[in-house]
Amino acid sequence: MSTTTTLSQVISTAAPSSETQWRGKLRFIPPGQTPTPSPHNFHLPAMAEFGDVRLQGLIDMRPVPTIAELGNAKEGTAQLATHGFTAIRHPTTMNSPPYSLTSWKDPKLLKQLYVPETEEMVKQLTGAKTVITEALLLRSAIWSEADALATHAGHGEEAGGEVKPAGKSQEAKELELGFPQFIGFSPEHGGASPAPKVHLDYAPNGARTHLRKYHPTMTAVAKPIIEAEEKLLAEGKSLREEYAASGLGPRWALYSIWRPLKRVRRDPLALGDARTFLQSDYVPVIVKTPNLGVSEDSKETHDTESYLARWSSGQKWYFISEQEPEEVLVIGLFDSQRDKETVAAGGTLHSSVDLEGTENEEARESIELRCLAIW
Repeated sequence: MSTTTTLSQVISTAAPSSETQWRGKLRFIPPGQTPTPSPHNFHLPAMAEFGDVRLQGLIDMRPVPTIAELGNAKEGTAQLATHGFTAIRHPTTMNSPPYSLTSWKDPKLLKQLYVPETEEMVKQLTGAKTVITEALLLRSAIWSEADALATHAGHGEEAGGEVKPAGKSQEAKELELGFPQFIGFSPEHGGASPAPKVHLDYAPNGARTHLRKYHPTMTAVAKPIIEAEEKLLAEGKSLREEYAASGLGPRWALYSIWRPLKRVRRDPLALGDARTFLQSDYVPVIVKTPNLGVSEDSKETHDTESYLARWSSGQKWYFISEQEPEEVLVIGLFDSQRDKETVAAGGTLHSSVDLEGTENEEARESIELRCLAIW
């Protein structure tokens, strides 16, 4: 299925203002519709479920500040604590010679250079004491309904009545089953594709399930958090209401660090200002997720609760025009300190966005580093 949508099918929002010189297509769940979960691992519901397509004004986050500049940025600049995301200029060793675009597809180099540099950046930005990288996700394909994620780590799945062969080398399996996991790096299946559906990876319940089910290493690292949560639950208390105030466990958050590997010519990432969404805009959905790192042969999955969205007129959306590899988006997915105050608990809805006239550009290439931060 193509993501191309004719203008007659798109509901146009207000014309761009001085704040929003750009417009792009974003896909929402229509009013009154309950989406059907996807049968594919890691996947959101099918594109047909996202029938409310909006030509949305986009706020350009240029100029992109450094971390130091962000602290003195003008009012209105996107910040994690307010918007749920931010943009920073963060060059890394791999942005300079002798490293090239090919280097970003080498897991050994990423573990040696990119992971520690990015973890240190997240510490500087947030003040977290510990940052643990859980996964690196490579996207390098044009969108498709079921991409390389569907067979991640040897999890073959039924398609058209047949089971797809896993087709993974032993080295690839070890990378994908290990910690951090490398997703979309398989030479057999290639990189993943953009996600052109407005979503937030974890609803609060989904974030807590993630700590417990994603990978045994994650569960071990999160032991103090999980123990504190279980104690509160045993006392009949609400985690959303009581965890942060109780002081029983540390503050914790999940982030995605999104970096393009070359200038973005199509499918840029758009992020919604969390303050501009209504409670009724959030649509919960279950995403089928493998239990990884248990054993090579395990095909067990668990249900992760995520959010999709309905459109409402007050929403504000941001992006970086022609984003460069040294310009990074830091995306909040969950923050226990903000669980009580917002529906999304510090996370932000986001999606790749279609810019008109870019349909024939080459595929976007980007890498996401998913991490757990603990204070």
